[in-house]
Amino acid sequence: MEEKEYLTLDEVAAYIGRNRATVYNYIRDLGLKTWKFKRDRRTYLALTDAKRIREAMEKPWTAGPDESREAA
Repeated sequence: MEEKEYLTLDEVAAYIGRNRATVYNYIRDLGLKTWKFKRDRRTYLALTDAKRIREAMEKPWTAGPDESREAA
């Protein structure tokens, strides 16, 4: 995967060892940008963002504050 700059969401799910729903949750939680390319229906994520998701899974404290706890 290191040679690709962008990964499909299925490839990201395989890369982090989780399913697509988990990928969507991390995209939302981390505020990541997804990409669409002309003449291609698939949604892509930058490899650097896929690495960021994997890091957030391994070290959740690096993902940022939990706003739900701050509001309470």
